[in-house]
Amino acid sequence: VSRVSIRQALAILNENGLIYTIHGSGSFVAPLRETSRMRLHSFTEEMDRRGLKPTTKILNFDLLSPGSEKIDDWMSITQSYYRIERLRLGNNEPMSYEISYIAEEIAPDLKREKLSGSLYEILAREYNIEADSADEVLQPMIPSNYVAKQLKLPANSPALEIRRDCFNTRGEKIETSRSIRSADRWEFRYTVRN
Repeated sequence: VSRVSIRQALAILNENGLIYTIHGSGSFVAPLRETSRMRLHSFTEEMDRRGLKPTTKILNFDLLSPGSEKIDDWMSITQSYYRIERLRLGNNEPMSYEISYIAEEIAPDLKREKLSGSLYEILAREYNIEADSADEVLQPMIPSNYVAKQLKLPANSPALEIRRDCFNTRGEKIETSRSIRSADRWEFRYTVRN
């Protein structure tokens, strides 16, 4: 095989995200990327679709009142909210660090013990609330040392932040969340139409 053919093949693999190249060191196999087709899915559904076993580690669970010092700077509340901080895993590998806010009036008596699976399934099963749509904002970021440690990322590694407002079928907001995912494990595809 000629060197030109090898370079072309490596360029195609690199363009498709299957390898990455470090100048002076060579080309290396890229980590597996998880792909989401921009539809409303819970993390549990995403992992099931990829053949990975989803599990959840609850890091913190609090019921907060307006004015609480534990409210994140990206969230504003005017009533009592549950703040749910979780590490989501696929086949025991950290995939997503998440903080979700749910109004207490939407899910009264929500218990930490119930949160080991899909939050959307819990809301549907326990409270008859169906997640129907969501507004999301995706942006690159560098996670804090705490989040990087939870996701087993080296310091200053790139990540994707996903902020989501989720709504029920009547258009009422049922959840506000922030997810942080390792940039080298996730890819999002969508179609833009005129």
